[in-house]
Amino acid sequence: MEIPEPTGPPYIDPDCPDPKRPVCGICPALLYPRGQFVVYSRPSRECPFHPENGHRYTREAVPACVHPDKIGLEADKIAPPPNELPDQGEAPTRPRFWQRSWRERLGPRRRPS
Repeated sequence: MEIPEPTGPPYIDPDCPDPKRPVCGICPALLYPRGQFVVYSRPSRECPFHPENGHRYTREAVPACVHPDKIGLEADKIAPPPNELPDQGEAPTRPRFWQRSWRERLGPRRRPS
């Protein structure tokens, strides 16, 4: 993945942090102008961390912010809900991890004669 270079001044000046809006140190708003990054409503699989630099990018290599409230913007994209477990049908009568106790598996005790 080729990481884009900023094409103008950053949306938020990294040298003048606003104490009312604590921005993440890896926020693309500190590097890119507003037209060069996308804002998601929250973290999701659609914008994972890039392993080399820890920033988030979309699959199309667009920088992504996942905290719109911190930078004072509305989310451009609504992150999908986390993957839910598929319906497994009818629930089993016993929990999956259930098994007989070790005493029940041994059977009756024999007494020495």
